[in-house]
Amino acid sequence: LEPHMLFNTLANLRVLIGLDASRAQAMLDHLIAFLRSTLSASRQPAHPLADEFRHLDDYLALMAIRMGPRLQVSFDLPPELATLPVPPLLLQPLVENAIKHGLEPKVAGGRIGISARRTGETLSLTVRDTGIGPGAAPTAGTGFGLVQVRQRLATLHGSAASLTLAPADDADGGTLVTLVLPLPTP
Repeated sequence: LEPHMLFNTLANLRVLIGLDASRAQAMLDHLIAFLRSTLSASRQPAHPLADEFRHLDDYLALMAIRMGPRLQVSFDLPPELATLPVPPLLLQPLVENAIKHGLEPKVAGGRIGISARRTGETLSLTVRDTGIGPGAAPTAGTGFGLVQVRQRLATLHGSAASLTLAPADDADGGTLVTLVLPLPTP
């Protein structure tokens, strides 16, 4: 949980209370759900991939209230992958980076998509944004979030897991982050 996100959300909530009470209430409801799921997930060694996606949905709902129409979100979680166990909060720092370093600095905003795919004996999780792209932000790819995720992957899976960050390779631009994890053995 990034402190800047919490403080920015509280500051936005403070302003919304006076301007639009119903939006403020919706934001507060999403904040409560996000904090509750973050605390719960932080106490578990693993949870179903569907829970990871639900957690991200709470976070992105908060960001959507803050960013308005500048933020478009999509999720792609095939049903057969929903119950796979994954380390909790693994995607959270990647999604926060996509918002903070990719989409917030872009005046028009953009899209973020989170998806899961099975490839052989691995699970590929991607966070794709159409923001300003890696290298354009002052701290692109070198911040605490990526270091933390890489360290967790190395501790949990050694060289069997990986994280890559690259410019998106289409006309929409932005960044593509891919996590590859070994599938659990039955």
